[in-house]
Amino acid sequence: MDVVVLAAGRGTRLLPLTHTRPKPMLPFFNIPVVDYLFHELGRIKVDRVFMLVDYLQEQLMKHCGDGSRYGLQIGYYTNNEPFGTAGACKKVVGEIKDDFLVLSADVVTNMDLRAFIDFHRSKGGIATLALSRVDNPSQYGVALLDAEKRVERFLEKPRPEEAFSNTVNAGMYMLDPAVFDRVPAGCAFDFSRDLFPRMLSDGDRLFGYEFGEYWNDLGLPSTYLSASEDALKGRLRVHTVHHRGSHVSAGERSLISGRNCIIHGSLHIGGFAVMGNNVEIGRNVEISRSIILDGTKIGSNVKLREAIIGEGCVIGANAVLETGCVAGDHCVVGEDSKIGTNIKLWYGSRLGPGTIMVPDQ
Repeated sequence: MDVVVLAAGRGTRLLPLTHTRPKPMLPFFNIPVVDYLFHELGRIKVDRVFMLVDYLQEQLMKHCGDGSRYGLQIGYYTNNEPFGTAGACKKVVGEIKDDFLVLSADVVTNMDLRAFIDFHRSKGGIATLALSRVDNPSQYGVALLDAEKRVERFLEKPRPEEAFSNTVNAGMYMLDPAVFDRVPAGCAFDFSRDLFPRMLSDGDRLFGYEFGEYWNDLGLPSTYLSASEDALKGRLRVHTVHHRGSHVSAGERSLISGRNCIIHGSLHIGGFAVMGNNVEIGRNVEISRSIILDGTKIGSNVKLREAIIGEGCVIGANAVLETGCVAGDHCVVGEDSKIGTNIKLWYGSRLGPGTIMVPDQ
């Protein structure tokens, strides 16, 4: 069986982290998130992987190579036109003869892919959507199924009052190549906004596979943090390497991650902390629900609260970064600075000592 992996997006909602890396290369417990997907595909022994790339594609191609490290055969297809998800897939469907799997490279899930494939084939339809349940369905495509698990209604990103279900499109599909006869060539055409509504209108056999295993889309800083916390709490199965130092004060669900980290004094963790490799932490630092990427230095008496700090940053002594702060790679925050809620520091920002930044009112 063949697999198409969608990996061409720019990850704009994750800026400034995605200024220097494509979203599938975002570190998740020190491993690019795309690796979790490919290791799972290697486990179920698929035939070929068609990877659609564009933004900073060289990083992905260099990292993933020909796929042999995962037990896969990966081919790359550049998607540098705004064709939408379905339109981009149409570019490679000519090489695929049988039903195939479509996956996003930036999703973390414990869904049983083999069970999903078997469900699709048992129904005899031409398309099956993987569906998960969420608290806020208005950010996703919402589906309603009948007793036979056939999709009756589908609406992309409804307003809260329009949502008729909390069962949402998880961005994973089993498709027959014939589906793409409905996709016009040379124009933008999206699975959720265009193809699935058209299929329902035409009376096509479109099914939904509801799964209860963990699923999260790492498309926002908030979901990047929540998925990390969920992994530490055991809701999401991941392979992690972590090192706990003698000066760490942390709960049982906290984690210090990475190689060659240096902690100079007491470190107090609230909720969780995930650290990359070669991170240096000063004395009396407080970290709450935060992620620190490789090579960053945190000065003494710093407080990080639900923050994400990119690679190679320097956070000066006594600085405070409040909830929702995201610092791109190679930022410098001067000592005694205070960075307010939801502030983003763009790649290479330099803030002098005592800088105070507050969110726009």
